Amino acid sequence: MITMRASSRRIRASVATAALLAILASCASRPAVIPAATVAAPTFAPAFARVEAWVAQGAFPGAVLAVGRGGRLVAIRAVGRIEQADDAAPMRSDTIFDLASLTKVVATTTAAMILVDAGTLDLDAPVVRYLPAFGRGAKHDRILVRHLLAHSSGLFREVQLWRDTTDPAAMRRIIDIMDVAWPPGTHFQYRDENMILLADIVAAVSGERLDRFAARRIFTPLGMTDTRFNPPSDLRDRIAPTERDTSWRHRLLRGEVHDENAFALGGVAGHAGLFATAQDLSRFAQMILDSGRIKGRQMVRAETIAAFATPQPLPPGTSRALGWDTPGATKGFAGPLASPGAIMHTGFTGTSLYIDRARGAYVILLTNRVNPTRDNALIGAARRDIHTAVLAALDQPGLAAPR
Repeated sequence: MITMRASSRRIRASVATAALLAILASCASRPAVIPAATVAAPTFAPAFARVEAWVAQGAFPGAVLAVGRGGRLVAIRAVGRIEQADDAAPMRSDTIFDLASLTKVVATTTAAMILVDAGTLDLDAPVVRYLPAFGRGAKHDRILVRHLLAHSSGLFREVQLWRDTTDPAAMRRIIDIMDVAWPPGTHFQYRDENMILLADIVAAVSGERLDRFAARRIFTPLGMTDTRFNPPSDLRDRIAPTERDTSWRHRLLRGEVHDENAFALGGVAGHAGLFATAQDLSRFAQMILDSGRIKGRQMVRAETIAAFATPQPLPPGTSRALGWDTPGATKGFAGPLASPGAIMHTGFTGTSLYIDRARGAYVILLTNRVNPTRDNALIGAARRDIHTAVLAALDQPGLAAPR
């Protein structure tokens, strides 16, 4: 059961949740089955032209852009090449990408939603209820599960975990005594450790490691056949390479997670490690738009989706919801046309997912902008430009209302 600790927070959340439920209800009758598509409606030609322009500018070697509306995939196109090399193969619409931090929402946050629905996870319970060893750290008993999802736990560390150890057990021991730099709920600090902890909670509550739980309860029911942690070697040719690592692994990373902490944790972590295609993510996004329903079955309750999509007053004024981000006052990477009630997230490797319940639409942009190096920082401007072009297309009269 989702609860608030103070009546003022409960009132604010109830009002926001009611508004979100109204939007979700309008989408509930739409079909959940999305036909395979490699279409590019003329309406989206300007948006695809912007992707091509950013490839030409060197923002990323290639990309797959997919747009859904009215219960179906209305446009998808692959642009550029699969890596930054003259002889590289063309990017394909079924290319598999390292999703990086999209793992946080597609796998970890969704797993938390399912456990909340089951009544086995309480967002307002202290983390130490589920992970007793976490209580070794000073002030850790004040950190709630909700704080992990809102990135307001107060946990802070100057040095990345993998620089001190690559042993998974030792990494967790470090997290168990991490400093709490700010009182929980008073300061936003985006930390991968929050989601590493949440994945451990999922495992403790469900009895299954995150990858197995997500495969059984999320990916398989949704038909996300190309989505997994630690993809097998026979899929390597379909996977977009990420960085040419010159500092630690000393090789081109392809089919192994780019994130160093996730790699040290064995490729399965709450913050990174998931690989998927745009088509698979379209199925996931449609489930969210359909109020948690898939093929006539309720995967996640509509009320739970609405609650997780509500910006949290932790601290007041933050754009963060539970697991997800929202456009907020600055509109973030989605640009000036973003809907206030949209939910969204990015991944360090160059991925992003934007779900707009007001428009009944989603936008998936998958790139490998870290190939061959993470020093390429053009992705910020590219995301904003491309999303603005897509949302402008969706607002054209011919696509004004979801079908």
